[in-house]
Amino acid sequence: MLYGHHKISAFILVGAIVLAVIFFISLFYFKKNKADEVVVIIPEGKTVKEINSILKQAGVLNIKEDFLSLDKSLEGFLFPDTYKFYKNSNLTIIKEKFLENFHKKAEPLLMRNPKNFKRNLILASIIEKEVPDPEDRKIVAGILLKRLLINMPLQVDSTLCYIKSQEEASIDSSKKSCYPIFNKDKEYESSYNTYRYKGLPPAPISNPGENAVIAVLDAKESPFLFYLSNPTSGKTIFSKTLEEHNANKAKYLSD
Repeated sequence: MLYGHHKISAFILVGAIVLAVIFFISLFYFKKNKADEVVVIIPEGKTVKEINSILKQAGVLNIKEDFLSLDKSLEGFLFPDTYKFYKNSNLTIIKEKFLENFHKKAEPLLMRNPKNFKRNLILASIIEKEVPDPEDRKIVAGILLKRLLINMPLQVDSTLCYIKSQEEASIDSSKKSCYPIFNKDKEYESSYNTYRYKGLPPAPISNPGENAVIAVLDAKESPFLFYLSNPTSGKTIFSKTLEEHNANKAKYLSD
């Protein structure tokens, strides 16, 4: 009996040692993973190009890797939010995490009008860059829809900014302002140029947040056809006619 007792005790001791080793190994890798975990905030309205830069600066992407090379059709689908990644993450895993969040938060909103899913996503990407105020966004969304309806060019500066940002040699154009807009900018030979070509650009120009998507879905009808942003206050100035709009441009945008 004594021998059997010692045998059982030894077995228990070995088991305890094995469990302890497993515990400490697990703890080591848990702490290592925690140390390698990175919290990344993606603000509303960033482009894929800018998000690529944010991920590299955070150490999520290896400096030699390029998120843009993964899929150029991601513009508009990288939902702005707070994300947790690991350093030097796999490109495909990063993409899947972004798209999973888009399907969870943006897609249900856009599916309120499935027929115009793409149109509304593109408009939301424009609204995100054009106007900051939630209520003004709804009015501007109504104006842009009206311009589409009457076959009037959208003529939004944010599309010109997108063209300019994509042409920048540097991967990080987020700190560079595209303003002022010059008349020569309106002559860009690009399908994204809403001054030169009627209708929507072929794809989103940014990655819009929930508020911009809702603004398009809840677009407000108004008597206005034109708008501009006061560079001093950020307030949106609306006008009914081109004459009123030109007067507002002279008042608020003149040097």
